Amino acid sequence: MSNTDPHDAPVPAPGTVSSADEVTIRRAPKFGVFIIGGALVGFLVTLVVISLTMNLDRGDQQETQSFGSLVGYFGLWGVAIGGFVGALVAIVLDRVLSRRAARLTAERVEVEMPPETVEGEIEDHGDQPRP
Repeated sequence: MSNTDPHDAPVPAPGTVSSADEVTIRRAPKFGVFIIGGALVGFLVTLVVISLTMNLDRGDQQETQSFGSLVGYFGLWGVAIGGFVGALVAIVLDRVLSRRAARLTAERVEVEMPPETVEGEIEDHGDQPRP
């Protein structure tokens, strides 16, 4: 185990500029994943509900709709509602995780690179050419 003190920072090299910035580190949900996941779950729930209620006795009504047409129609509603619920879950999760955010101080170091010269390059020192 080494005895390093965080206050014993290395001395910056000449030509560097250092500044301290306060940053926030937190986890954030990916909203697109939650929306697409909610839409998929909504479609699957719609599919299960239609499958379970397809063979119910409806009395005198004749069945004119097929399974595919019912899934297509109600699937649109299931996808929309599921996507909306997925977005709400992502927003709530984002709010909860933002409370756990940690504020830290980060040091930004900008290093100024010396101008590049190629070995053997003739440098112009402002001398006047001889006539």
